[in-house]
Amino acid sequence: FFITSSDYGYAFGTNVTPGATTGNIMANKNVKWETATSKNLGLDFGLFKGKVYGTLDLYQTDTKDLLLLAKIPQTSGYEYQYQNSGSTTNKGIEFSVGSAIINNKNFTWKIDANISSNKNTIKSLGNSASASANYYYYPSGWQNNLNDFLVQVGKPVGTYWGYVTAGRYEISDFNYDPATLTYTLKSGIASSAAVANGAKAVQPGDLKLQDLNGDGVIDTKDMTDLGNAQPKFYGGFNQTFRYKNWDMSLLFNFSVGNKVYNANKIEYSTQYLYRDNNMLAEVANRWRWFDDAGNKVNDPTALAALNANTTGWTPPAGAYFLHSYAIEDGSFLRLNNVTIGYSLSKEFTKQLGLTNFRLYFTMNNVLTITGYSGYDPEANTRRNPLT
Repeated sequence: FFITSSDYGYAFGTNVTPGATTGNIMANKNVKWETATSKNLGLDFGLFKGKVYGTLDLYQTDTKDLLLLAKIPQTSGYEYQYQNSGSTTNKGIEFSVGSAIINNKNFTWKIDANISSNKNTIKSLGNSASASANYYYYPSGWQNNLNDFLVQVGKPVGTYWGYVTAGRYEISDFNYDPATLTYTLKSGIASSAAVANGAKAVQPGDLKLQDLNGDGVIDTKDMTDLGNAQPKFYGGFNQTFRYKNWDMSLLFNFSVGNKVYNANKIEYSTQYLYRDNNMLAEVANRWRWFDDAGNKVNDPTALAALNANTTGWTPPAGAYFLHSYAIEDGSFLRLNNVTIGYSLSKEFTKQLGLTNFRLYFTMNNVLTITGYSGYDPEANTRRNPLT
């Protein structure tokens, strides 16, 4: 627990020798493995002389002694310590069923399927390192100091924390002064400047956020629960076909009801004014201030006409922040694997001195049906055990 530093050190003559200092996290020799206690009620069944079979499992898993960062008295010389203080509960149901639908000498069709539903709840955070022992605001890690997850007692793990997107500011939200060519936000309309514009006054076309507490100011008090990464249910099914010496299998998996944090929508639609970054294609349909000839348009009527067919806002110029625009439905159906094979006949393999010989090719991640706009609905956005 020592941190070297190039900014501070000891002076010896005309030279500065880099020093080292202890960190603010105190070692804990009593750290131990977390403990999980499971309760299960299961049923195995077979119907129609074994042609249909399956299992049903109800479960509850209580996990305690999760390793969390706890705040300790600073009289110890440190600020934090990792302690076994957290606990969670998982309750759910798992159901699987299978059947050999067709099974004869030349053709076989078999299907196996499963579906599960799990409810996760945080029971305790122990001596929390935050201001309250009931919650954390926690960073996903893709951007420094961006607390975009809420970890709170009573809520599930993986709760997104941010602002609610309200579209963009329109010309009707402002008073226009033709003498100074300036737009001033009308009284009673909350400004997103402090969050989205780096404290620069908002203008028509800027990103608009919801003032959830109605105090006329957009700030951290307007952040809220934006959904959760936990699906309502998930599962998969595998179909296996055999025709004489040919065989084929199709493996599908699916998820329904979970939210996905598309961090690309934040990174590649923000800080456009200050960086030579590539942006998302949808940014091309953003609010415009300049016409095709490169002339700035200020007149309200002309500006409205210029943006009649645009739908996006001006990319925010402030720091990165999470808003509901980046939280999407992560439901999907994926053809995860296709395998086709051919087995040589026993007579032929016997002549070769082989017991069995099968040629096959396989494809992974073949097809995904989803409404998610990112690359992969199973993206994890660098989640850690708390997020």
